[in-house]
Amino acid sequence: MTAMTKLYYRFVYWRRRLGRAVRPAPEPRRPAPARGRRLLAVKRSVYRFRPVYVFAVIVAIVLVLSYLMAGAGRGPLPY
Repeated sequence: MTAMTKLYYRFVYWRRRLGRAVRPAPEPRRPAPARGRRLLAVKRSVYRFRPVYVFAVIVAIVLVLSYLMAGAGRGPLPY
Protein backbone atom coordinates (compact mmCIF):
# COMPACT_ATOMS: atom_id res chain seq x y z
CA MET A 1 0.00 0.00 0.00
CA THR A 2 1.47 3.32 -0.96
CA ALA A 3 1.71 6.31 1.33
CA MET A 4 -0.91 8.20 -0.68
CA THR A 5 -3.38 5.32 -0.35
CA LYS A 6 -2.84 5.21 3.41
CA LEU A 7 -3.34 8.95 3.60
CA TYR A 8 -6.53 8.66 1.54
CA TYR A 9 -8.00 5.94 3.78
CA ARG A 10 -7.07 7.91 6.89
CA PHE A 11 -8.75 10.97 5.37
CA VAL A 12 -11.92 8.96 4.62
CA TYR A 13 -11.93 7.49 8.15
CA TRP A 14 -11.75 10.90 9.81
CA ARG A 15 -14.31 12.36 7.42
CA ARG A 16 -16.77 9.62 8.41
CA ARG A 17 -16.04 10.18 12.08
CA LEU A 18 -16.61 13.88 11.54
CA GLY A 19 -19.97 13.11 9.96
CA ARG A 20 -20.96 10.99 12.94
CA ALA A 21 -19.76 13.61 15.39
CA VAL A 22 -21.92 16.44 14.10
CA ARG A 23 -25.14 14.45 14.35
CA PRO A 24 -27.06 14.98 17.56
CA ALA A 25 -26.02 12.56 20.29
CA PRO A 26 -28.72 10.44 21.90
CA GLU A 27 -29.61 11.55 25.40
CA PRO A 28 -28.80 9.23 28.31
CA ARG A 29 -31.70 7.12 29.55
CA ARG A 30 -31.43 8.20 33.16
CA PRO A 31 -30.29 11.69 34.11
CA ALA A 32 -26.88 12.15 35.69
CA PRO A 33 -26.61 13.70 39.13
CA ALA A 34 -26.52 17.52 39.13
CA ARG A 35 -22.85 17.60 40.14
CA GLY A 36 -21.70 15.31 37.32
CA ARG A 37 -23.95 16.82 34.67
CA ARG A 38 -21.53 19.65 33.86
CA LEU A 39 -18.54 17.31 33.67
CA LEU A 40 -20.51 14.92 31.48
CA ALA A 41 -21.45 17.75 29.12
CA VAL A 42 -17.79 18.84 28.80
CA LYS A 43 -16.63 15.28 28.16
CA ARG A 44 -19.36 14.75 25.57
CA SER A 45 -18.49 17.95 23.69
CA VAL A 46 -14.75 17.16 23.74
CA TYR A 47 -15.47 13.66 22.43
CA ARG A 48 -17.84 14.96 19.74
CA PHE A 49 -15.48 17.65 18.42
CA ARG A 50 -12.27 15.60 18.45
CA PRO A 51 -12.79 14.43 14.83
CA VAL A 52 -13.17 18.07 13.78
CA TYR A 53 -9.80 18.92 15.33
CA VAL A 54 -8.05 15.90 13.83
CA PHE A 55 -9.58 16.63 10.41
CA ALA A 56 -8.38 20.25 10.63
CA VAL A 57 -4.86 19.10 11.54
CA ILE A 58 -4.75 16.66 8.62
CA VAL A 59 -5.94 19.37 6.20
CA ALA A 60 -3.36 21.82 7.61
CA ILE A 61 -0.56 19.28 7.17
CA VAL A 62 -1.60 18.59 3.57
CA LEU A 63 -1.75 22.32 2.81
CA VAL A 64 1.70 22.97 4.30
CA LEU A 65 3.23 20.03 2.43
CA SER A 66 1.59 21.16 -0.79
CA TYR A 67 2.92 24.70 -0.25
CA LEU A 68 6.44 23.44 0.36
CA MET A 69 6.45 20.93 -2.51
CA ALA A 70 5.16 23.52 -4.99
CA GLY A 71 8.26 25.60 -4.40
CA ALA A 72 6.47 28.54 -2.85
CA GLY A 73 8.89 28.41 0.06
CA ARG A 74 11.93 29.06 -2.16
CA GLY A 75 11.46 32.79 -2.60
CA PRO A 76 10.53 34.98 -5.55
CA LEU A 77 10.84 33.85 -9.15
CA PRO A 78 14.04 34.97 -10.92
CA TYR A 79 12.56 37.25 -13.62
